[in-house]
Amino acid sequence: MGQRRTASSRSHNRTARTHPHKADSESALTPTAGGRTGPVKHSICMVSDFFYPNMGGVESHIYQLSQCLLEKGHKVVIATHAYGDRRGIRYLTNGLKVYYLPLQVMYNQSTATTVFHSLPLLRCVFVRERVTVVHAHSSFSALAHDALFHAKTMGLNTVFTDHSLFGFADVSSVLTNKLLTVTLCDTSHVVCVSYTSKENTVLRAALPPERVSVIPNAVDPEQFTPEPGRRDDSRVTVVVVSRLVYRKGIDLLGGIIPVLCAKHPDLCFLIGGEGPKRIVLEEVREKYQLHDRVRLLGALDHKDVRDVLVQGHIFLNTSLTEAFCMAIVEGASCGLQVVSTRVGGIPEVLPDELVTLCEPTVRSLCDGLEMAIAKQRAGSVPSPETIHKHVRTLYTWRNVADRTEKVYNGVAGQEVLSLDRRVLRLRSHCGSVAGSVFALFAILDFLFLLLLRWLVPDDVIDVAVDASGPNSRWRHDVLKTRTEKPIPAPDPHL
Repeated sequence: MGQRRTASSRSHNRTARTHPHKADSESALTPTAGGRTGPVKHSICMVSDFFYPNMGGVESHIYQLSQCLLEKGHKVVIATHAYGDRRGIRYLTNGLKVYYLPLQVMYNQSTATTVFHSLPLLRCVFVRERVTVVHAHSSFSALAHDALFHAKTMGLNTVFTDHSLFGFADVSSVLTNKLLTVTLCDTSHVVCVSYTSKENTVLRAALPPERVSVIPNAVDPEQFTPEPGRRDDSRVTVVVVSRLVYRKGIDLLGGIIPVLCAKHPDLCFLIGGEGPKRIVLEEVREKYQLHDRVRLLGALDHKDVRDVLVQGHIFLNTSLTEAFCMAIVEGASCGLQVVSTRVGGIPEVLPDELVTLCEPTVRSLCDGLEMAIAKQRAGSVPSPETIHKHVRTLYTWRNVADRTEKVYNGVAGQEVLSLDRRVLRLRSHCGSVAGSVFALFAILDFLFLLLLRWLVPDDVIDVAVDASGPNSRWRHDVLKTRTEKPIPAPDPHL
């Protein structure tokens, strides 16, 4: 899977350990044809518990962003935990390498953490891939918190993207917010997906606002295109695609369905998704005998979402909390009217003419749907193609990658805190108790790293063959195969 380090790479590794800033400055300059210096090319490791084959907004964000960064010439690898038999190293489109690490899942696809047990595995990945920036995703991911903690111990620059909103009152939020404060106090930079999310993260983690950037999610407009011929215009179809869990407002949906179905005989609901709240919808369907008007499709593959969306006229989102709702962007991209709750960062996502915002109550959502149904029957809704053309210019993954690249360029020039300054930062920023505890963890993590370097020095760890980035063998081999492929002789009979 790799090759032994050459003498020059060993020399570079010793330089990096003794003079880290010199090594960073040398690696920041990428030579181009003719000996000129080109733009900085980074070696990035995306880390999260949430990645394919699991499906969701975080998974899609990591994959799409990684593909666009590969397109820009950066090296990108992904580290996540093993999913069943999917463990070890896998390759995705364009040479995107994924490390499925043998870590135990504790709850809801998040790994159990003892802080130290993941260091040997993550150190191996960071050294093998010569990582310069560690980019962790999601506050819910224990592996992401571990990766940031270990990366700072190893002297690597770190970036964290927060995809969620949290409260401040319940016990779980208090504990998560304290962990986030510890994790982010010495992280190089933080990215949030909406301005509401930024305000929430700044308050939760006690961060200076200038260390937090807002870079929204995006949608691939080529994957979500309208197809009006798939609709049944003899009735009005409301589409819901969501995980069937409490925070997605499924209880509200259960209250809306019987009220509107009683008022509008030609109204039907098409619901995709799975979760513990499915029983609520099944009970409503059974109680009101709506089997022919409420279809529960169960779990959907991402490739099938568009085929469900294009069958509807209205997309409904009933979430109780959202940092940035990608589902409503996908619905609008398919040409549907959008009705959504006014919570979190949702008001920032779509312009007013493309979305009807409601309070998270049954009555308000029923009123919003009534307005959308009236517009549909009156024919006063823009055509699906018009809506799609508008949405496709709002959010693109290439724009997200451009803005994320600027964040990487910014953190590449920042100094990583030494152990003594990191301990002082933890104690001053995180409180006398939690700060002292995690300062001790930082010291123990550093001592454990020294032990690992003594047992298995960096010099003897195989350097992985680059599947992406400026030295990509993947792209080189493909181009070589294409150029060496003989041109077939013309057919004399033609």
